[in-house]
Amino acid sequence: MRMRRKLQEKAVELAAMNNWAEALDFNRQILALGEDPDTYNRMGKALMELGRYSESHDTYQQTLRIFPTNAIARKNIARLDALLSRGFDHGQVSRTPRQQVDLRLFITETGRTALTTLIDVPRSPAVDALVTGEKMDFRIEGKTVYVIDADGNVVGRLEPKLGQRLAELISGGNRYIAAIAQTDPRIVRLLIRETYQDPSQRGRISFPGKLGEGAMYVSSLRYEEYEDVIDDDDTGDDGDSGEEEYSGGDEEEELGLEEIDQDMSDDDDNLEE
Repeated sequence: MRMRRKLQEKAVELAAMNNWAEALDFNRQILALGEDPDTYNRMGKALMELGRYSESHDTYQQTLRIFPTNAIARKNIARLDALLSRGFDHGQVSRTPRQQVDLRLFITETGRTALTTLIDVPRSPAVDALVTGEKMDFRIEGKTVYVIDADGNVVGRLEPKLGQRLAELISGGNRYIAAIAQTDPRIVRLLIRETYQDPSQRGRISFPGKLGEGAMYVSSLRYEEYEDVIDDDDTGDDGDSGEEEYSGGDEEEELGLEEIDQDMSDDDDNLEE
């Protein structure tokens, strides 16, 4: 059992670093000690991240063979069915290699990190193919900020007030990195982190409010909780609104519009002084 636990911890650690090929190898070693649904789920996730969708689909089926009601496997099989029906497997659809970001870079630092839900997310192959940790870029058109993948496909946009704020800060010289935090057929969440603050923006907080009070996004999670993150598991399947955050210490909250409004007012007050 101790060896199995060590292998599990190593597999999750590698997944956290987006090292999916090695994570897959470690999960195979775990299976050699005896099969279980959690290991098949981790393997399915790794194969999906590697773009090996048919193998991923087959692996999640192994989960259901052992545990027919497993929600993670059922959800990902549905997602893979959609991808495979559109030709997303083994290079059948041309796609720029995705850039992965280690989500531990998004450890919450007061005012510099945001977790937000995208709006106007299209139903498209590009969205179906999104994976946790995938690097995203911004395309700014006036006060609107679109979120795009490596191929330039729009996968959604920031809600108006947050988008306007980010557009102003980027125009002022700030720089940000963004990555997918969670994706499923209903919701796409994005992590955003300030990586550079222009001297002209000194004293202006990128993301004000309660968001900056959260604990670390990934590295504070225990083993069982991080499995939920990498498997995109959530409690929305029970009919809730889907607004819950991942558990683990203090919960990270999405940026509220009223907090942006207040901060914009504070900026204006500072200019008057």
